[in-house]
Amino acid sequence: MTARQATTGALALALCLGSWRGAAAQPAAEAGAAPTSADGGGEKAPAARAVDASLSAYFQALEADKLLDVASGNLTTLRDELGRAEALLRGGAAAGAAVALFAIVESPRYAAFGDFVEMHNAEYDLALALMRSGSYGAALGAVERVLARGPASPYWGPAHRRAVDLALETRDPGGVLARLTAIPTAEPLPQSAAGERAYLRARVAYDAGKLDDADAELATITKKSRLYSSALYLRGVILARQGKWRSAATAMCEIAATPDDDKFTFVVDDRYFTIKDLARLGLGRLAHEQAEYDDAYYHYFQVPDDSTYLSEALFEASWSMYQKRELATARDLVAEMLRSFPTAPMWPEASLLAGYIELADCKFDESQAWYDKVVAKLDPVVAEIDRVRKDPDARRLLVARALTRWREQKRDGTVGGAKEGAAAARDVQEEVLALLRLDPAFVRLADAVSGAQRLGQESARTGQLWQGLARQVQTASVGKVSVGTSSEEDALTDANALERDLALLLGSTEQARADLARARASGALGGQEAKQESERLTELAGKLRERRARARQAAEAAAAALPAGATAGLRPLLERDLAEARRLDRASEELLARLLAASDQLSLRMVERLYKDTRRVLDKAKLGKVDAVIGQKRKLDIAVQDLASGRFPAELFGRLWNAGQIGDDEEVWPLEGEYWADEYEGFR
Repeated sequence: MTARQATTGALALALCLGSWRGAAAQPAAEAGAAPTSADGGGEKAPAARAVDASLSAYFQALEADKLLDVASGNLTTLRDELGRAEALLRGGAAAGAAVALFAIVESPRYAAFGDFVEMHNAEYDLALALMRSGSYGAALGAVERVLARGPASPYWGPAHRRAVDLALETRDPGGVLARLTAIPTAEPLPQSAAGERAYLRARVAYDAGKLDDADAELATITKKSRLYSSALYLRGVILARQGKWRSAATAMCEIAATPDDDKFTFVVDDRYFTIKDLARLGLGRLAHEQAEYDDAYYHYFQVPDDSTYLSEALFEASWSMYQKRELATARDLVAEMLRSFPTAPMWPEASLLAGYIELADCKFDESQAWYDKVVAKLDPVVAEIDRVRKDPDARRLLVARALTRWREQKRDGTVGGAKEGAAAARDVQEEVLALLRLDPAFVRLADAVSGAQRLGQESARTGQLWQGLARQVQTASVGKVSVGTSSEEDALTDANALERDLALLLGSTEQARADLARARASGALGGQEAKQESERLTELAGKLRERRARARQAAEAAAAALPAGATAGLRPLLERDLAEARRLDRASEELLARLLAASDQLSLRMVERLYKDTRRVLDKAKLGKVDAVIGQKRKLDIAVQDLASGRFPAELFGRLWNAGQIGDDEEVWPLEGEYWADEYEGFR
């Protein structure tokens, strides 16, 4: 490896480390922490500041060592490099595109092209690449760079929209808004941007419980904002929480009644149609709460067939018709819901409602049949949920399968809304999986766990690359590489290698535990045998953690014993970033442990809630069987009382009438031939 190759690799690694720092902030943001500065002010986040400082120092060192020709940059090379970076971005290589775009935006070769539209384009593409690679903190820093140019810049509007999207994605509207408002601008904000910031202020006030302040901010958003429909829906939610039913219905009606070909309909994003379906569902619920069941039925009926909320609309519409005692309509609706969505999470409640409908219609045999069906199907499901909630390994496996299923449905656009054919034979675990509703907070936390695990896997390789470059690059004389290492460096290398090997062993042990849990769930491994193997793996994992902690302490001691190196050039920069990579590696492990603990607690709450809800439905079904039997008995009692009083039951009226038309000395001869048209008058 030549010095030029080594330093080029160092630059790429510096760019990657900057993105990695931003990505390391992402799990914390997903878990509820803001990816912004601690004081909430307008300065850049630590990740973004670290990226800028690291890159600036590397470029200065490269230029000082004559490894970077500042004069080599021109408009042609700028356009060529930008085209290659955009090709990477279009191809899905977001991290590679970010590295290429950093090399444009931060390079002194293109310092003179700051006012060219190509440079503006590169800055915006960098923010986009960092967003797509999950480096939200660094992406926000790149967005700030674009916004600092002012609203007259051609990429100011798109960059502002990306910042708002980041605020909504990270659930940190307050932190992002503080950074946006801290960017000075002499020009007035465009109307669309002012509406987006008003929406963020409203979300902050809503989360703080200041409903009146949130409503006042939302009222300022006009139809020309892409968040207008979102603002209207949130206003409806606020008014409903305040008990202002009519005003809430008016706000949601404005969304539901807007034609899809209206010119303002196109000032939207991909949230529009989801919000429109939610508004229709909300209108139905508002009408139901006010006992306006016909209006509720109308609004539920407006939910389109391709909506993800169709199953809920059918179920709630059947409840409204049941409340109105339109039993025939309620019966048809619940039958349609169970036929089209046999695996929907609300099928137990829908089956229970079907029994209620037959009970209200005095069809006690049919009602009892529904309750028998619910009890027979739900009893083993409740027993399985009870087993899972008491077994941590089984619970983690169930939640992992539920996450995989949810992501597949989201990818296919069928979350809760895809109509299904006849329900195939399914085992109890599949039934439990279909009933489990994932908490949105848990989904975000699971994404954070996945990100932290990915960072942990990449960090070991990143540390190796930094260490190799630190050994090879020697800035004392240009073009040369070091050929030897000190005893302190060897000790540090050995300690880090031991820690990395122990980490790999620990990961293999955890994977073996997960495989064991799957084998237990599938019945491939006996209970006692699985228990013994699980205890053995748990003991082994504890020993590996203890020895890894010792290896980490040895690595830290070896790092502290290293002699002071050069104070200028690439070598100290590489050593600094190597230490930073190791620190981030350990910090990501600690973060992953906290995220896993929080995820486990949240998954336990989800399963406990599922057990409580399904057990309640099962108990109600058993009570419904009692009601059906009592109803049958009461019906017979009434019939006996009527007969004793000389009154005949209604079902005997027709037969008794026919019998009453025949005299005691008459006999009915049943027709054995055919009727002819000319045998009686008035045939037609």
